Amino acid sequence: MKEQNELGRIEVLPAAIATLIAQALAQCYGVVGLASHRMTDVVANFFAPDARRSIEIRERPDGLVIDVYLILAYGVRLIAVARSVQHTIKYQVEKTTGLPVTEVNVHIQGLQPPP
Repeated sequence: MKEQNELGRIEVLPAAIATLIAQALAQCYGVVGLASHRMTDVVANFFAPDARRSIEIRERPDGLVIDVYLILAYGVRLIAVARSVQHTIKYQVEKTTGLPVTEVNVHIQGLQPPP
C-alpha cells in the first residue's frame, strides 16, 4: 500500500488499516468483540494494542482483501450482521484510504450469550 510521487513516498501500513477497521467494527450492531483467527489465542477486545490478531489485510493487484474474525451477540441475525460488517468495512477503508477493497471475509468465531 505504497505510492510514489514527485514529493516522495506515501505508505499506509496494514496496522493503520487494522486500527481503522477495529474502530468501524466498534460501531456495528451485533458485534461484541474481535477474536483471534488462531483458536489457541484468547479473545481480544476492540481496543487491544494489536488488532492484527483479529484482522488480516492482504494486498492484491486489484485491491485489498480483508479477513475479520468476530464474536457476535447471541440472538442477532448472523448473516445480516455479517453483511453489514462487510459494507461498513469496505466503505470506511475506501473512504479513508482511497484504496480499493475487493473482498471482506467475515469469520464468526463465536457468540456471546446474554448476561
